[in-house]
Amino acid sequence: MNIDPSAGEELIGEYFKEKSIKFERESKISKLDGDYADYRVADFYLPKYKVYVEFFGKWNVPKDREKYRKKKEIYEKNRIPCVYLYPDNLGILDFIFNRRLREVLSKYPNLKLQKFLYNLNIIFDRYGLWLIALIIGIYYTKDVKIRIILSILLIYSLYLVMKSTFFKK
Repeated sequence: MNIDPSAGEELIGEYFKEKSIKFERESKISKLDGDYADYRVADFYLPKYKVYVEFFGKWNVPKDREKYRKKKEIYEKNRIPCVYLYPDNLGILDFIFNRRLREVLSKYPNLKLQKFLYNLNIIFDRYGLWLIALIIGIYYTKDVKIRIILSILLIYSLYLVMKSTFFKK
């Protein structure tokens, strides 16, 4: 597309790189029902999750806000899974993006696998080292009592992880 990204889009792109989230910039979406344009261009596409990301960088400009609202309306009418980000979100991007991505993945039943993959990434990011340490402890410990205690801790930790990750509303 050769459109220079805005400062906000650059920041979001850097965030995706930092989090090892693969993305495509300026992704075309064609043949949308009820749209006057031949295609729309989303700021980002996340192929692993099959979700688009739009940064409404000029949301505070009334004429641009109306264009953004129309774009959002068309996406929703066509059931395009999209995370919408606004200038005010950039300061809390990690929190907002994760929350909105989880909401989008939950909203579309055809994205169950992507939601599962997202949740696995969250588990590893938050609890990976702890779980690995427990597994190593179980493997290398010769004392049966300590092995049992570590195994119980591992099972309980996995239960808490699954509960907090998969059963959140």
